[in-house]
Amino acid sequence: MGDATKASYVRGVIEGFYGVYYTFAERDDLIRYIGSIGYNQYIYGPKNDRQHRMRWREPYPEDVMAAFSRTVRVARESGVSFCYSIGSGVTMSYASEEDFRLILRKFKAFYDIGVRDFSILLDDIASSFKHEADGARYATFAEAHADVCNRLYAELQTWDSACTLSLCPTDYHGKAPFSPYLHELGEKLHPRVDIFYTGEEICSTAIRRSDAEAFALAARRPPVIWDNYPVNDLAMRPELHVGPIRGRESGVLAATRGYVVNAMAECEASKLALRTFADYFDDPEGYDADRSWANAIEEICGERSAPAFRTFAENSLESCLREPNSVKLRELLDAAMLRLRAGSSDNEEVRALGAYLTELDEACYHLKNRMYNTALRNNLLPWIEVLEHWLWMARRALLVLEAAQRGEDFKQPLGWMKESLGEIDKHPKRMTDGSLRELAALALETAEAARTAGKESDER
Repeated sequence: MGDATKASYVRGVIEGFYGVYYTFAERDDLIRYIGSIGYNQYIYGPKNDRQHRMRWREPYPEDVMAAFSRTVRVARESGVSFCYSIGSGVTMSYASEEDFRLILRKFKAFYDIGVRDFSILLDDIASSFKHEADGARYATFAEAHADVCNRLYAELQTWDSACTLSLCPTDYHGKAPFSPYLHELGEKLHPRVDIFYTGEEICSTAIRRSDAEAFALAARRPPVIWDNYPVNDLAMRPELHVGPIRGRESGVLAATRGYVVNAMAECEASKLALRTFADYFDDPEGYDADRSWANAIEEICGERSAPAFRTFAENSLESCLREPNSVKLRELLDAAMLRLRAGSSDNEEVRALGAYLTELDEACYHLKNRMYNTALRNNLLPWIEVLEHWLWMARRALLVLEAAQRGEDFKQPLGWMKESLGEIDKHPKRMTDGSLRELAALALETAEAARTAGKESDER
């Protein structure tokens, strides 16, 4: 991209997830941060803000609008445009002039505090009319969406020609030839209204230039990519997405009007992936995910805590990116399991696994008690907790196997191991690739075999 193109290209973050959304203090801090690393837009659209989505017709309370006004000022001072979005598609009637007026009223409240960028999110809704009047006025869903957006855009332009409007359509992912809805929407929608696209999937493993170009043909305009990494809402809530962005072709930026990143509910932890996206935006051809991630970890965690975080994070790579998770743990476990299955619990391979479990434990302790970035520490705590359960389970499994090999009583460590397994099974978060369950299974199998052998011996 040339310098002029870079200046107008949207590099954004969207607060667009389901669940508990950011406090104003968190949001202001994140806006300052993204402005410092080259982002130029922040889109407000958390699904669980009732005045944004389920009760979008209601105005925000005065004190909340005052807080939004301060955030808009923070964004301006940070070189970031604040975009307000509304998720009205859940309940609105497209034929209703009253509903249209209420959207404008909501937009006008934000216009009055300095907002010039707006978005309407018509995603995650049923693709059929809910109101009889809509079916009477419009032949298709796409016609209704295009008409509402075109009228909104026309009204915004009367306020200020600098106003922009973007749309998340109901069909926002997929591959060629795409749906009839998208083709009709592209045909009827004003060409200056941008359309979001998440790639072939809602959470795409890869986004290619060809994906964007195919979407552009259907929608009759280059898309704005809405990247659903590192977001971790809904079925992904057990996951912590702190790895670098991967799988995005260098040519994607040249085939799009912009690129926005959907952050996690964990605001501070989101900065790790966002920092790597910034490197990708700056130099898509030369982007090196591993180098970018190492730099991001040191910047956000601090040099002192970077090694501990790296050790922890290498066991938290489960995501739509399908990056191998817990690689070192898996290698050490496989080597140890060969020796343990052969009946040897005292060998180099088992000691190496034990040493790594200790390394992980020390990393968890440091992140909980010694890391200066307390906001990040607080984000990580639930995942640190479940990782500790895994470590204690594995250590206790090794104690069972060692005791069984020596012919000693293993009842106590076996009970502890089962307790740890119970804690893991009921915990709402996930860490590691789960391979340590093989160690627990071997300990249970060995314990049962020892009990059976003891019972047979007693009977004889």
